[in-house]
Amino acid sequence: MTTPAADRPPLFAPRRDARGRRRAGPPIWDRRAWKLLFSPFGVPAFVLLALFAVGLSVQTLAWAVSGQALAEGRWYTLVTHMVAHLGVVHMLLNASVLLPLTPLAMVRLGATPMGWLRFIGLFVGSGLAGAALYLALNPAGLPMVGASGAIFGLWGAVGRIRADGSMAPLRSRRVRDEVLQVLLLNLVVYGLVFILTQIEDGGFGGIAWEAHIGGFLFGLLVMPWLAPRTPPPATC
Repeated sequence: MTTPAADRPPLFAPRRDARGRRRAGPPIWDRRAWKLLFSPFGVPAFVLLALFAVGLSVQTLAWAVSGQALAEGRWYTLVTHMVAHLGVVHMLLNASVLLPLTPLAMVRLGATPMGWLRFIGLFVGSGLAGAALYLALNPAGLPMVGASGAIFGLWGAVGRIRADGSMAPLRSRRVRDEVLQVLLLNLVVYGLVFILTQIEDGGFGGIAWEAHIGGFLFGLLVMPWLAPRTPPPATC
């Protein structure tokens, strides 16, 4: 038995599990989020996927950002690293989160030319913030590629949106839950990757958690300034 659309909670309303406990994280598993993907709100996601595909056709390290790359004057890597990936699997993992997050952000930013500009500012700004934190903590570290910093910025932005379209205060329980979930997710993923690399070849790392945190914080802090003051009409 399906629930009538009119009786469903708003897309950005707080969600709860089977035991009634509050669940953090953007509603990327809500079917309405995926339906929005095939509307004007989802077009930026497909544009980004096309850029990701182009990124796979180039030498990945040429587009990777690192302290050495910047020292050599390759400042363009601050942007190109966001669309370069280590392979198809890496790209698909990022795409699986990018696809539902993009329309969720665009619903609040607006599917207009100005909304596109806001989205570009959010995505690129989050990617730059992620790269900045990574480079600050790893000035001589390995080159970094991937859109995950920018995608975590989308998560931070969507995490600020309340059911009525307004922005949740930084000290609200909603924002606190989002921050804790991001920290926990990065801790778990980093731990798994560390164990796998140790078992395989004694290596270390593989996850640029610094970029995730930097991008997330950018989206979390900047979204209220990017979003129009008046929320657009409800779509879901």
